[in-house]
Parts: sequence; C-alpha cells; structure tokens
Amino acid sequence: MGTLYELSILLFEVPTGIVADLFSRRMSVVIGWFVVGIAFFIQGIWPVAGVVIAAQVILGIGDTFVSGAHDAWVADEIPFSEPDLSAGQAFMLGQRASFWGRMLGPVCALGLSLLGLPMVLTVTGIGFFVFAIGAGFWMTERGFHRGDQERKFWATFREGWGLVRLYRLLSLVLLVSVFYGFASEGFDRLWQKIFLDVYKLPTIGPFDDTIWWASFGILSQVGGMALNIGMSKVLDTRSARSITGALLWLTGTLILTLLGFALTKSFIVAIVLYVVSRSIRRMVDPLLTTWTNLYAPPQTRATILSFSSQSHSLGEIAGGPIVGAIGQKISAMMAVATAAMLLLPTLPVLMIARNHKLDDQS
Repeated sequence: MGTLYELSILLFEVPTGIVADLFSRRMSVVIGWFVVGIAFFIQGIWPVAGVVIAAQVILGIGDTFVSGAHDAWVADEIPFSEPDLSAGQAFMLGQRASFWGRMLGPVCALGLSLLGLPMVLTVTGIGFFVFAIGAGFWMTERGFHRGDQERKFWATFREGWGLVRLYRLLSLVLLVSVFYGFASEGFDRLWQKIFLDVYKLPTIGPFDDTIWWASFGILSQVGGMALNIGMSKVLDTRSARSITGALLWLTGTLILTLLGFALTKSFIVAIVLYVVSRSIRRMVDPLLTTWTNLYAPPQTRATILSFSSQSHSLGEIAGGPIVGAIGQKISAMMAVATAAMLLLPTLPVLMIARNHKLDDQS
C-alpha cells in the first residue's frame, strides 16, 4: 500500500505542480482535496482489500495536486496579507495551527471508531469535500499570475529542472529529501507493529488498539507544537544557514531516537522516543519546505516544490521494500534501526549545504 501510494506521487507530482504554475494554485488545491476526499470516501463505503489498495493510488494523485500548489500559494499570498511575515514563518505558524487539528482529529476518530473504522474514513472523505468547496469560494489568489500563452507544459518543466541543475544548493535540498524518503517509510509503516508485537498493548474499556493510536497521535502533536514554538524563537526562516543548521541538529537527534526506539525493551521509553521522533519529523517538514522555497522563483515555485516531494517519494519507493524485507526476514525492530542508519548520509550533505551561501551557483 505504501509503495503504491508513493509510486503515484512519483509519477504525478511534477505534472500536477506544473498545472499549479501554469493555471491556478487554487484550482490545483480544490481538485486535490476533492480527489483525496474520493479516496477516503470509497474506502469507508467499500472497506475491502482491493478497494483500499486502489484508493492509495487515488490518494497519492490527490496529494500531488495539493502539495506543491498549497505551499506555493502560501508563499505567493503572504506579501498581500502579512507583508512583515516571511514564508518560512507562515509555514511554521500554519503547522502550529495544524497541531490543534491533529490533536482533535484522533479524539473524533476514536469516537467514530465505536461505529466501525469504515465510518472514520467516510467522514474524513466528506471533510475533504467540504475543504474543497470552501477553498473554491474563499481561497484568494492575489499573488499568482497565470502563465502567458507562450508558456507550455514542458517548457515549465524544463525551466524548473534547469534551475535544479543550475543551483547546487537546490540539488542538495532534493538529495536530502531522497534520504529522508529512504528512512521514513520503514518507521512510518512498522512502528505500530513494534508496539503490537513487543509490548502487547493492554485493552482499555470498550476500545481496541485504536485508543492507543489516538493517544500516541495526541502526544506527538503536543511534542511537535512545543518543538515548533521553541524553534520559532531561535530560527531565522530567511537564512539558509540557520535552516540547514536546524535540520542538521534535528536529523542527528532523530537518528538517535529512532535507534533507541528500535532497541529499547521498555514500554515507557519506547513511547517517549516515539513521541520525540514523531515530533522531530513534524518539524522537519516545514523546514524542508522553507529551505526549498528560498531557491524557488515564483513562476516555477510549485514545480520545484513538487520536485522536492517527488524526491522524497523516490526515496520511499527505493527504501521501503529494503526495510520491509528486513522487517519480514529478521524483525520490525531491526528494520527501524536500519531506517535510522539510512538517515546518516543526510548529515554530510547538510554540512556541505550549510557552508554555501544562498546565491552560490557553483
């Protein structure tokens, strides 16, 4: 399922990003949320294996319409709504707001799960339909200027890819995304299995294991919000050096927490390390987006942000089966430890990037 999802992102990320650069960020986001809503809705209505697997492809396509377009839209609109706010600060504030939703979401899902897990997916799908309709009515688009008639689909692709090849730092950004993709798939797919197999989660009241997943989700959001607030006070989102320094520190800590999570035998320690590692992962996302945005000109911003997302998916497709095979042949704990080691090459790449100036094209 994970590989199919990432494969659809790999195939459709850049084409949908080009749509956002050529025609409309808002249109791309509206289409994306409708498609994502369809993916969740059909899983809830027809909860059978074949439909659920096929829905991953639909979900991946929908996400590609939103990913680069939404971030590019934020960067375009900030000068009109909050001139004193940088795009990086907006991404940090937006993530902080999303933490509240992510804390409320598991609680709602827990209540809906009493009616059956398919009900959670059905309501989620309806929620995305509401988002799409709301965006169509209220999402402004003052900073975007539609490409002229001479700009074609492949011309936009070549322009975006040409910038990646020209700017060495932008290439390093994409390389970091690849390595994060290598490592993330193993942890994302196997952490629940470790809790189920190693610690035998106890039953609480009328709930099944869903209450544990909801609790872990809420704890990781609280941790992520605390980290976001702390980083916002010391991080200069307009400085590439500041961002790469933060990514270097966060990545090193993430490697240690993932290794600890894979090797510990203590249930409490495992929970703490899971929350810390998940909180760091949440923090890395807006930093990578901000870092990429520093090098992305407005006319190809969504395309270049899509290149970054595509690089992450490429890493997940390449690393997922490797880590999954280790989990099947040896253990899930060894697979997560391997995922942590796959992050190690990120450290020298970030060190190289930190020593380059923003305008260095060599």
